[in-house]
Amino acid sequence: MTTPIPAQPAAAQKRTNSRTLSDLLVDYLELLGVEYVFGIPGVHVIGLYEALARSAKRGGPRAVLTRHESGAAFMAAGYARETGKLGVCCATAGPGITNAITGIASAHSEHLPVLVLSGQAVTHAFGLGAIQESSPYEAYFPDIIDATGMLQHCTTYNSVVTTPLQLEGKVAAAMTAALQGPVRGVAHLAIPPNILEAPAQSDSIAYPGLGALLGSQPDFVEAPALEKLWAEIETVVGNKGRVALLVGHECAGASEEILTLAEMLDAPIMTTVRGRAWVDPYHPLARGIFGPLWGHPSAFQVLDEPLDLLLAVGTSLTQAATGAWDAGVLNDRLVHIHPTETFFTRAPMARLHVRGVVKRVFRELIGRLQAAGVPANPMLEQRLAARERGGVPAQIKVQKQALMQDGSCPIKPQRLMHELATHCPPETRFMIDIGNSLPWTAHYLFQQHPENYRILFGQSSMGSSPGTAVGIAMGARGTPVVAVIGDGAFLMYGQELTVAVSEELPVIFVVLNDQALGMVKNRHSQTSEAAVKLDVPPVDFAALAEAMGAQGVTVREPADFAALDWRAMCARKGPTLVNVYIDAAEMLPQGIS
Repeated sequence: MTTPIPAQPAAAQKRTNSRTLSDLLVDYLELLGVEYVFGIPGVHVIGLYEALARSAKRGGPRAVLTRHESGAAFMAAGYARETGKLGVCCATAGPGITNAITGIASAHSEHLPVLVLSGQAVTHAFGLGAIQESSPYEAYFPDIIDATGMLQHCTTYNSVVTTPLQLEGKVAAAMTAALQGPVRGVAHLAIPPNILEAPAQSDSIAYPGLGALLGSQPDFVEAPALEKLWAEIETVVGNKGRVALLVGHECAGASEEILTLAEMLDAPIMTTVRGRAWVDPYHPLARGIFGPLWGHPSAFQVLDEPLDLLLAVGTSLTQAATGAWDAGVLNDRLVHIHPTETFFTRAPMARLHVRGVVKRVFRELIGRLQAAGVPANPMLEQRLAARERGGVPAQIKVQKQALMQDGSCPIKPQRLMHELATHCPPETRFMIDIGNSLPWTAHYLFQQHPENYRILFGQSSMGSSPGTAVGIAMGARGTPVVAVIGDGAFLMYGQELTVAVSEELPVIFVVLNDQALGMVKNRHSQTSEAAVKLDVPPVDFAALAEAMGAQGVTVREPADFAALDWRAMCARKGPTLVNVYIDAAEMLPQGIS
């Protein structure tokens, strides 16, 4: 006779509310100012969720339940991008952590400080094929997945806690790796439940000074390279030569230094698509984005004119940043400035590599130019006047600008960008998805506060914006967030809208509804005559949003825009979805091919 397996092992006992190592872990999160842990609970991490529930009762860090683990990672990334603090997400063992990988890779490629906490089998069951086991030491069994190994190439720190005595040291190491260094990144800790639920031996933490230690940011420049750069600039200034700037992703916090140096050198400024966040488009020297699909003709013209030095600052010089520029033409003129020397391998033609934090490098150059008697050329009044006028900056050339006022039906994407720029409050954060949303916004959406333009471009993951927008809104409570996303992308992760409903967040999801995988379809039509099915079935996204508890609005023709109260939607306690039927035949900006 077979004895039935009991529903619960006889040795199992209900846990009490006594202090555990999970409580200790939450203490470290609170020490660093963490407010939320985004994720989905599972039996392997339930001890952590119990500690978060206790923490929430006293006003400390709390859990935010997401709908998918990758959505949790996107939310942590958005929170980190908005606040500069550590973003934290949690996933259970097995499929929980593998589901999260796309969001983790996206956060890592953006160099955002995110801590990923994942579950694991109990330590004494490693190698026994426990349910959802993903331990790194037993992966030679074909039924055990090494989740830690999977994350090895999209994390800055990646480890398994195997004994209670390791927990504090590894938590401190993971937080340091995520927040410190010239380039931040994602840290991952896999923690078995028997450790998360183990009793804490102390009411205090071992590293109380960790928060203050990790609060300071690197500020350095390699002196020999700086001296060489100064000599180059001195020569160009003395010969009345011409300098231009290409501003990239790693220029956060250096906006004013970039503009001041450009003014002193009368240097036109191009940006990458991510670098656009750090340059005021209304500055008279701004020339827009250099790059394929979304670039501005005025930016390309910078390299067509005589040039003595091109300072490429904070850019990793990816294909998307450089497009089809002729590396040979830039020989002896390119200076690559970046805090991480790894990216210098993408500029073997450069005249000079300068490793340093961009803000520090530019401060040094500005001080030396001032000491050399180079006059400042402040353009603040011009910037403010141009910004007040709004619209397309006069010195930036865009393609088909007239379509931004077009009244035809179906709606031109250019017209939609004009509506967004005109009616959303200046403080609005724009979170842009991957797909047609990116080139349309990059080329046509101009903001008074460019730092509020957000994309997760490094990994270029479709569907990244719903979760990321929620994380941004959690980090800037009460501030409107607009997620611009295609219909195909929304169908991938749109369920995260329900988190915005639960949290009463004023997030507006603007869905570009062209019933197709628009960017793929657009580009394929330019390069091939072969038939490929790239259509998305018709979906009433406004009705879908209503079913999820949000407000849904449909826009079918330009006249419908007049009925939209953007400010009311931005102030609403809860999300709104605006389903915009756009012209699927309208071609993307060409940029450089």
